[in-house]
Amino acid sequence: MTDAAGREVTLEARPERIVSLMPSLTEIVFALEADERLVGVTSYCDYPEAAKEKEDVGDLFNLNTEKILSLEPDLVLVGKSETLQDSMEFLEEAGVPYFVVDPQTLDEIEESILTVAELIDAKEEGEALVTQLRADRAAFEEKVAAIPAEERPNVFVLLDTEALYTVGDGEYLSEMITVAGGNNVAAEIGAGYFQISEEKLLEIDPDIIINTFPMRDQVMAKEAWQDLSAIKNKRVYDVESNAVSRPGPRYVQGLEEFYKVFTAK
Repeated sequence: MTDAAGREVTLEARPERIVSLMPSLTEIVFALEADERLVGVTSYCDYPEAAKEKEDVGDLFNLNTEKILSLEPDLVLVGKSETLQDSMEFLEEAGVPYFVVDPQTLDEIEESILTVAELIDAKEEGEALVTQLRADRAAFEEKVAAIPAEERPNVFVLLDTEALYTVGDGEYLSEMITVAGGNNVAAEIGAGYFQISEEKLLEIDPDIIINTFPMRDQVMAKEAWQDLSAIKNKRVYDVESNAVSRPGPRYVQGLEEFYKVFTAK
């Protein structure tokens, strides 16, 4: 099969010892009911609860390569990032196959689940899971369609209170905002994850500020931001980070979380 990095990956047999190097991929393996074959995960893989019981192979920036190899994996699931890609040479040298997954849209999240399912020989479970996700998403979109265009709030996602990083066009998190009934104002400024100035934020003046980490109190206390509509109207929200930021089987929960925020009075 061809992975997200354009690599041809061939497995000689059904993988029985899987290591996951991304929380979203760990969630996918659990959702496919293949967690008994999951022998290693990162320290960030905290959902479901049982993931914490798996062998810890370090974090995304400090992998314990010796631990990974000691687990004798016959497949390593990897997210597409320069940090991880640069770290995979040890697997190449050891002859351990790895597969890169990198969904950028909601459709691609569903496709990535089907791909992983086929890769690990859980195709039936994958098809059932994606069928349910598509049905849940269709019902959700029908609910959101009832919101008039003029009532859709302008939303700004804040990833860091100091550096002012946000998410723009071309990322599934931005698409989630749109699908959930909001307008991502950063999508009109740039693509991917990027930094803006405080002056630009004041100019944008969003109706809602979404924090992907608990920092509402910090945002509300920013002296220079007191004239922002989101501050004055107390429409600054901390959301459950994992559900909205992990491209995995809980993305519909993430959509529901955004919807509750956007429609709150």
